[in-house]
Amino acid sequence: MSAIPIDLHIELSSLKNFINSQIEQRNPYLFYGKELFELLKRVAIDSEIKPFLTFPKDQNEQPYYDNYQKRSNEQFDKLIPDFFEYEGEFYDLERIQYVYKDFTRAKDFEKLFIIKLLELKSNDYSVAEFLSFQQYDSFYGQKESIDSFLYQLTEKDSNCRLLQETCQVLRDWIGSQYLAILKESAIENDNSEPDDNIENNNLGPNDTSIEKIDTQEQWNNEIESLRGKKIKCNWSLEQIKHYFSFLYKEKSENGEPYLKKEQVEKMFENGFCIPEKPIDSLFQLNCSKRYPVKNITFSINQFYTKSYKKFSDKREYYQFFSMFIEGYSRFMDSPKEYINFSRNTSKPLPSRTNINWTQYLPTDTETPKPRF
Repeated sequence: MSAIPIDLHIELSSLKNFINSQIEQRNPYLFYGKELFELLKRVAIDSEIKPFLTFPKDQNEQPYYDNYQKRSNEQFDKLIPDFFEYEGEFYDLERIQYVYKDFTRAKDFEKLFIIKLLELKSNDYSVAEFLSFQQYDSFYGQKESIDSFLYQLTEKDSNCRLLQETCQVLRDWIGSQYLAILKESAIENDNSEPDDNIENNNLGPNDTSIEKIDTQEQWNNEIESLRGKKIKCNWSLEQIKHYFSFLYKEKSENGEPYLKKEQVEKMFENGFCIPEKPIDSLFQLNCSKRYPVKNITFSINQFYTKSYKKFSDKREYYQFFSMFIEGYSRFMDSPKEYINFSRNTSKPLPSRTNINWTQYLPTDTETPKPRF
């Protein structure tokens, strides 16, 4: 094993440097640099990092801005650059940027996971140690959840061609007994009809129609049509307010709540109804790595699975919260963004939370058990 320390996070800048080193060494098993550049850009933008350079505010800043604009317009070389431009603003690919499964598109996370495995292999580093770390970093500490992810990853021939003998290392880490269960479950799923039950599909029961939306204009019209709509829900308004009181009762970063009480009251002052337009200044969640946004995403999913009425869809719930909370609005920008987000939202209880959900749920509702 190499003595060189390895960051076991999936981290963008280190992956960029690894990719470039492999391109320079002309290793045949990696993707094209340009394809991976687009991947890193997409993940960085999705994570909502702040740009290091924005439109110049005065003439003194213009030459500096023009220099970066000129460099970004140069023809792509085979190596991934240290920065990129997006909608006139510039983002740094050299800064530390951790990637987590719940906030990354499924296909993108799988590719980055594979690249990380290739990086470990090139450094002769323990894959098992990395998997044990990722079990808690991206899979809430649940072995079954990461095992299921690894099994699906190793079932793709294209992935195995890239990973070669590492594929067997992943299967060994899953364990022969549970691997057999996953294989049997996969066979059963292949032979069964699709299940639209909300407990088995992270899209809502009526959200599957979203996949039939062909154009951005259709999506915009759908979103527009929901504005002002009162959402059908099996909980009373008082039960909803009590449930989301955790946002100001529970302590988050620096001992402060996730949101202020008056902000939560503002959200429900007109009932559980989608506003005609977003509030002027979206509420900023007080979250951190110790108190992640995943806690809030989990609470909304739990709220939906416990309270939804027939013919109400999950999109309505997220559109409501996107009108008030910064960070959720981008998932309503297009059907693709929404579907990617909705399918990757977490069902298991987050491991990095000590919230006692039973004191916020209506008395006839149980806290969900962890699932995979």
